[in-house]
Amino acid sequence: MSLSPTPMPPVTGATRLVGMVGDPIRQAKSPENFNPLFARRRIDAVMVPFEVASARFEADMPALLRLANLDGIVVTMPFKTRIMPMLDRVDEAARQVGAVNAARRRMDGTWEGGIFDGVGLVGAVRSLGLQPAGLRVGLIGAGGAGSAIAFALAGQGVRSLSVADQDAGRAADLAGRVAATGASAASVSALDLAQLDLLVNASPVGMREGDPAPVELFGLRADLAVVDIVTRPATALLKAAERAGCRHAGGTAMVAAQTAAIVDFLGLAPGESHSLSQQD
Repeated sequence: MSLSPTPMPPVTGATRLVGMVGDPIRQAKSPENFNPLFARRRIDAVMVPFEVASARFEADMPALLRLANLDGIVVTMPFKTRIMPMLDRVDEAARQVGAVNAARRRMDGTWEGGIFDGVGLVGAVRSLGLQPAGLRVGLIGAGGAGSAIAFALAGQGVRSLSVADQDAGRAADLAGRVAATGASAASVSALDLAQLDLLVNASPVGMREGDPAPVELFGLRADLAVVDIVTRPATALLKAAERAGCRHAGGTAMVAAQTAAIVDFLGLAPGESHSLSQQD
């Protein structure tokens, strides 16, 4: 028997706002994930998409941040790096990655940013019954999401991290930055699946119908766990993982963990408000 969805509470003058900022924004799915979670947690808040023109971001975004009933921002492309100078502080993970995908208004009115792609990936791995510590990990993709994932996995104590990317220089740069934290990380031209415990696809390969797997599948075996952050439910990599008997998770598992982590970060509890303004 299926459970009925949690009814959405009415939006009132007391409802707090959380913005989803990007350009373009029509494709964004975050409001569909955050608003039901707000309802389930009985948080009087609503996520609203804001399309801020890229050419005007530096002029318009500071004004948006001054809205007194705006308590949080979720940031998507192309603003994850550009928003950083507008924030009063960012956490260590965001500094390492050089990007922010969520920001919150603190009780004193200042803004703090963080990055949660890596937190979401760790949550997806744990949803498979695994802990990252001690795993040999192969990471495909050294872009923004891949960078956040690499630092998060390193922080969880993985045994080794091998990074592959179509841009060899980008892979080498990411591996070098992760290795500088004391973790075992190296860039490779091709991943050897036989030497891995966990394979993570953080590249865009798989987003389009008909995309091949992002890696040669020789060596794919049942005791290799696979996470593909692409949110399509059946990528070529996930289909191959299922056929091989691998524990596997798609992008929806990462999104669920990331969404919950961001809501926790925002700190909006039922009936609470971060606004410094007086009620009418």
